[in-house]
Amino acid sequence: MGENLPERIRQIFADQAEPDELFAVLLPTLGAVLPCDRCFLYLREPAKAWGLITHCWARDGRTAEWIGADWIEDPTAPQDPLMAIALRIPAAVFVEDIETAGSDVVDRAYEREKFRHRALVHAPIYQHEALIGILECSVFETPRIWSERDRQLIATLQTNLIAPVVAYIQHDQRFQT
Repeated sequence: MGENLPERIRQIFADQAEPDELFAVLLPTLGAVLPCDRCFLYLREPAKAWGLITHCWARDGRTAEWIGADWIEDPTAPQDPLMAIALRIPAAVFVEDIETAGSDVVDRAYEREKFRHRALVHAPIYQHEALIGILECSVFETPRIWSERDRQLIATLQTNLIAPVVAYIQHDQRFQT
């Protein structure tokens, strides 16, 4: 299941058969393990080049504005460098501070306005060379140095989330073409 997963996260994968339940339990646990202020899952139908935030946890409890958000790939929005990276390669991007990150990685104004975070992990989830989701974990007020342990945890989650993401997309009517 992934040697880089803490026991409590490994147990969530073992206990939760339904993807919806898995994601609902995983995100707050991941928020505590990292620790961070918000975690969300953006799931995507590659054939449509469309997706939405299906699950969100926030330490401050403000999740309603995120669930169902589908503006991330809006063709009228400015190109988001993080999304462009995610569409090209499956590697997670660890931003320690949006204020010092290069413009090839983040659009500071967009990150401040839409996401209101200071540091983040933007972890693409791929199946068969297609982007099917993004796990994003962020810190609001301060920069954050992401440790090697954090990086290993995210890499393991990127792999372990493939099957439940695929199952969720296949059974959720919003993703049907």
